Amino acid sequence: MSTLKQVPGLGIARLDGGGLAYRLADPVTTDDVVGLARQQWCRRLEVCDASSDGQRPAQFRAVCELDGDPFVLVGRIGEGA
Repeated sequence: MSTLKQVPGLGIARLDGGGLAYRLADPVTTDDVVGLARQQWCRRLEVCDASSDGQRPAQFRAVCELDGDPFVLVGRIGEGA
């Protein structure tokens, strides 16, 4: 299993320490997340809002499949992306 994955439109994601998901290093915009939901290779998408106290950023988790390879993609959502 490769530790890096090229995700179309979002860049390179790295396998997290537990080997459970690929994580994008930089936050993505809300438009990027909306675009991800429209991709045929994105099977399921969950979005969590940021906490009201600012301790937890907005995040997403997507179940994806590229070239027959299923994987989980996670990342932060932020307009500074």
